[in-house]
Amino acid sequence: QQQQQQQFVPAAVPVANIKRLENCQKTEDFMVITVCEQLHSCHACSANAACSWDAEHNRCRPYLSNIPHLNRTREDVICPQPCATLTSCHNCTEDECIWCQNEQRCVDRNAYTPSFPYGQCREWTTHSAKCRSSPSNTGNGRSTAAQSSAQCGFYNSCAQCLDDPACGWCDDGSNTGLGNCIAGGALSPYDASECQVNHWFFTSCPPCNCNGHSHCPDNNICEQPCSNLTTGNHCEKCSKGYWGNPINGGHCQKCECNGQGENCQPDTGKCFCNTKGIVGDHCEKCDTQNHYNGDPIKSSCYYELTIDYQFTFNLSKKEDRHFTKINFRNSPQKPEIDADFTITCSVPAKMDISVKRAGFPEKFLYAGINCSTFRQRFPKTEYTFGHSPEDNSSLTTFYVFVHDFRPPIWIQIAFSQYPKLNLQQFFITFSTCFLLLLLMAAVLWKIKQKYDTFRRRQRLFVEMEQMASRPFSQVVVEIENRDNIDLTHTMEGITHLTKKRKKDCPSPIALEPCSGNRAAVLSLLVRLPTGGLQHAPAGQSAGLAVASALVTLGNPRRPSIEHSKEPKSKRKQSQHPDSCT
Repeated sequence: QQQQQQQFVPAAVPVANIKRLENCQKTEDFMVITVCEQLHSCHACSANAACSWDAEHNRCRPYLSNIPHLNRTREDVICPQPCATLTSCHNCTEDECIWCQNEQRCVDRNAYTPSFPYGQCREWTTHSAKCRSSPSNTGNGRSTAAQSSAQCGFYNSCAQCLDDPACGWCDDGSNTGLGNCIAGGALSPYDASECQVNHWFFTSCPPCNCNGHSHCPDNNICEQPCSNLTTGNHCEKCSKGYWGNPINGGHCQKCECNGQGENCQPDTGKCFCNTKGIVGDHCEKCDTQNHYNGDPIKSSCYYELTIDYQFTFNLSKKEDRHFTKINFRNSPQKPEIDADFTITCSVPAKMDISVKRAGFPEKFLYAGINCSTFRQRFPKTEYTFGHSPEDNSSLTTFYVFVHDFRPPIWIQIAFSQYPKLNLQQFFITFSTCFLLLLLMAAVLWKIKQKYDTFRRRQRLFVEMEQMASRPFSQVVVEIENRDNIDLTHTMEGITHLTKKRKKDCPSPIALEPCSGNRAAVLSLLVRLPTGGLQHAPAGQSAGLAVASALVTLGNPRRPSIEHSKEPKSKRKQSQHPDSCT
């Protein structure tokens, strides 16, 4: 039982921006506004001269031209037919009405509660798809009991019948579960002639319910197997490969799938096609949108494989659970190259391969072989590939049938035409490329040597430029006359004196920086050897000479090798011009 309740709330009166006393609403106008806002149907609103129906907002508005904010133009609105005048479920649900199934009555949605104040409407609907087909009235003198029986006759099973409190189940006494749903009470039907009292069931169903397709010899259990192509504990379903509604003596019929399927949906008869690529309620057409072509009525549908491409088919979706077959075909296009075929299946499956040549019937090459991993080459000497020059049709077409598998499964398949590898040509090409690579390496090595020589010459030019960029000037040198060394001492004595005396650090007489301040020319006075004499030989200017060297400017560079075990006197000193050597 279903009931619908609706609470009426008067709409709020719009607030006006009133600034003058003469614009205030009168008591009569306020009453008119209140009355119009409480009218919820087009007919009731149009019947009041002070109201106007707003079809756009489905609302009743007051029609008062003397109120500025309610100044509306009265329009002639064509109201739909009143719900109370509609006598069929389909006409009632097309408009804003409610159809009561058991009362066979159409009421306005806003009048449901006052129309059925005691819950007389046990089942209602506002959708035409839920309308029931009941016998039409044959005359005006039809009784209420007859109308109730017609309403109960809609139910086809005992369980559905007893869900309606106005109906009961009348068993036919055959001990098979057959019966009718008619109107009645707890003790008997309203019309005693429709059912005997000992066959009347109002609160529970008969113990034996085989829907008329079997009987209960003992223990109220249906004898198996059920007849009339039915199955189930109560013979309530159609057997595999059949569809229909076997409830209460209904019939089952065979699934019509054009030989491309065995099972179908039990309620609609839509076939479950067992070949991938075949679609339709009766498996009568190919899925051309996914490149399946053929004629399922005469043969089957095939997926068109493209040459030199590998395809992967994954049948693991829910809608693929009924597939047990899939077909492919390919026509090699290159007449001078052999055709290679490869296929891999993830689960055990069988495969057939056939070939059809122009002007010859189809011939099977392999039948019932395992397709887990299969490779085959079709030589050009045995098969004619390409197209016919007359009608551009394929000269040779291969058909591959994969069957007897159970999803989920994935299949990899490919037809390819690649030229054979010529070893002589390969080695010639490889040797030529290798020699060219060696030649390029030699050329690059020569270029590198030339570049290194160029860099060395550039560095030499830079050094020469730095030396040549030093400035020219005069330096005044003061020479100190030190005590002469007594040459009568022995060599051991001279060595001993030299070790004791602190070694003087030579100081440059000039340090001329070059451009860039990274290098400089250092000039020193050097005493020339005297050959064991006390004075310089004749012809030498005081036995002195000026020596110069190119040095770098900056912080003194540390020696690259540390001699930690040698004494400090033997360590190599820095070559900075300000340090001793």
